[in-house]
Amino acid sequence: MLPRGLSLHPGFLANLAALSSSYALSHVLKRPLVWGNPISIMIEPISRCNLQCPLCPIGARELKRDLGVMSLENYVRILDNVGRYVKVIALWNQGEPTINDQLPEMISEATKRGIYTMVSTNGNLLHRRNLIPRLLDAGLSELIFSIDGLTPDSYKIYRIGGNLDVVIENLRETRRLRDARGSKTPRLIMQWLPMKHNQHEIPYLRAKAKEWGADSVEIKTTQVYTDDQASQYLPDLEELRRYERKGQEWETKRTYQSCKRLWFSTMIDWNGNVVPCCFDKDEQFLMGNALTQDFRDIWHGERYNAFRTKLITKGRVEEMCRNCTEGLKSYYVPLDELEAMAPPEIPPVPPENLPKNADYSDIFELPVRD
Repeated sequence: MLPRGLSLHPGFLANLAALSSSYALSHVLKRPLVWGNPISIMIEPISRCNLQCPLCPIGARELKRDLGVMSLENYVRILDNVGRYVKVIALWNQGEPTINDQLPEMISEATKRGIYTMVSTNGNLLHRRNLIPRLLDAGLSELIFSIDGLTPDSYKIYRIGGNLDVVIENLRETRRLRDARGSKTPRLIMQWLPMKHNQHEIPYLRAKAKEWGADSVEIKTTQVYTDDQASQYLPDLEELRRYERKGQEWETKRTYQSCKRLWFSTMIDWNGNVVPCCFDKDEQFLMGNALTQDFRDIWHGERYNAFRTKLITKGRVEEMCRNCTEGLKSYYVPLDELEAMAPPEIPPVPPENLPKNADYSDIFELPVRD
């Protein structure tokens, strides 16, 4: 079975071969060679969110760049600009994509072009905004539900402003409507971030995912930025951490210094700004704008190649690269491996030891869509 969105079309295979060979040769010669075009892109439909998750820059209201919404017109312009070799589009970045009312139309445009589409959502707004049948009609390939707690008490610790019962009902309804159509898409994934306050739920993940209608469970290790966050949120089990302690620093468990993303994919924010990847939260390394420039000029331009050069000659010296998941075996943890380990039952964290969250009162209300 081929990876998400990939095909055996000769044109695609030729582009993939060009990318792969130039990636390898760049590291031998220590200078950037890019002989193909990106095969996957992340596009940010919106940079706003209805929740306030404390480890997320947009949720914690710490994002420094301008916020906004991508229009369908600009989205189509970007698809036309980036090129015909794109086979996978992830429609999210810093924000909740279901707030953009034109999300189904964006998916439909990609579906027409034979592109595999992925959406990651907190799942709270799907029914309220009448999105479930529209996403199915659009041909969405994969829908990821971020569910980081199996009970209302554990869920609300991190997903501040969310409602687990609503999310479960939306997941169930999506599965029901999908099955009623006799379809296997979108593939429904329950994504779970292991943290100190929910790690005791591991033995129940598979059963709950099946009960709620998910096709599979993805355990994605939690990202932190500070020592305080590490002490509050990182789980106790070493297998559930992407970090290891080195002196006074938390370092990711990287197996190599290089980064395929700079050759195979790109990130485009709501305003058309192109950055190396989703770890550039505040557009610190702006490469260009896909609405005002030919993407080929950006992709092969001085800024991109300077960034590639720094990576292949000096390694991950930029701060954002130090927290990157590229090359991590511990980015996603297979549930069957955890179950095979038979970890000891971990009791819930006592209430007095739970993270203390502020009383957020500015979570904006969104209209119900007819």
